[in-house]
Amino acid sequence: MIKTPALSARVLTQLDGWGLTPPVLQRLGAFAVVWGLFETNLERTVWALTGENVHGERPSTDRTPLPEWIEELGKPRPLFATEALAVLAEASHVAKDLMEYRHAIAHGTLLLIPGAPTFLRNPRWNRVQRARPSHSAHVDENLLDMAIVISWTLVRVVGAAQTACNNPAEASALIEMKSEVREARSMANELRHLDELMNSEKY
Repeated sequence: MIKTPALSARVLTQLDGWGLTPPVLQRLGAFAVVWGLFETNLERTVWALTGENVHGERPSTDRTPLPEWIEELGKPRPLFATEALAVLAEASHVAKDLMEYRHAIAHGTLLLIPGAPTFLRNPRWNRVQRARPSHSAHVDENLLDMAIVISWTLVRVVGAAQTACNNPAEASALIEMKSEVREARSMANELRHLDELMNSEKY
């Protein structure tokens, strides 16, 4: 009989030795859960924004990838006032950067850099040609805290957008999130472009 807890503990010990400590792993798990909430709620928000009736039908989102949903979030629409549209457009930019950070963690190669575990997506080792650019995601408690906060902000934005689609008067909730979304964009940009920032004299 396989002793699952003991074997799992052995794996966790190995990950800890690579710098993926219990607090880091806890935050990686939380980030994965909150990002998943954003994705599922974003799909429903896209239906609401586009006025798509999916009852008994195969939704258009079933045939399109996540980046297209994110683009749809930021498109101008006559339903909302300019201020609310600006928040949705900025949230779309936030989601693009955070998606790249998340994808690097979920699909990248773990680099065992002492004290700073890093995931690298689409590495170009051995001069291999890639269809997509290479990019990294550094992970530590602080950076993952940022990712969790950003993800939660996006969950709240798409929730507010859904509500506003049903009642445009409720769009004020989106406008009130303007500064929060702006801060999220700054943090998401830092996560996505940390390598460049670390090499900048101003960082």
